[in-house]
Amino acid sequence: MQIFIASDHRGFALKGKLCADLLRAPIAGDTPVTVTDLGPKSYDPEDDYNDAARAVAKAVLNNIKIGKPDTFGILICGSAIGISIQANRFKGIRAAVAQDLEVAESSRSHNDANVICLSADRLTAAKDPLESEKAYEDLFAIVEKFLNTPFSKEARHLRRIKRLDKEI
Repeated sequence: MQIFIASDHRGFALKGKLCADLLRAPIAGDTPVTVTDLGPKSYDPEDDYNDAARAVAKAVLNNIKIGKPDTFGILICGSAIGISIQANRFKGIRAAVAQDLEVAESSRSHNDANVICLSADRLTAAKDPLESEKAYEDLFAIVEKFLNTPFSKEARHLRRIKRLDKEI
């Protein structure tokens, strides 16, 4: 499994922690997991989420194009909304804002989402370290659910996904 990850300044710290933890987590069973950090490499309070979304969308699409379908993206900004809007401008990208386990699961099983968008603000809203640690554990569980949920391939879902790309 190949995972491409990027963020804007508001998601920078979370991106670093996720990169390290994804390599240690039991994701994809025995399948090797590669995590590629597409930036930013250093904190820049003036950066834009658009650049992160474009980098991940292009990398995911390129891997799929060369026959590596087990490829996913993770994008992080303050709300997760702007970054998801930018990513979804790319034909073939299905970026989902997932703030709970159910949405993470259905975005994969029903929509074959290939990019998960996360809100860094959900973590920074925690008032104390224990609350923040719990928020991170919950967020990591959402990422694991997303990455470990297969697409159902039901006819109705396939039909709808085809329409997404036709109507761009």
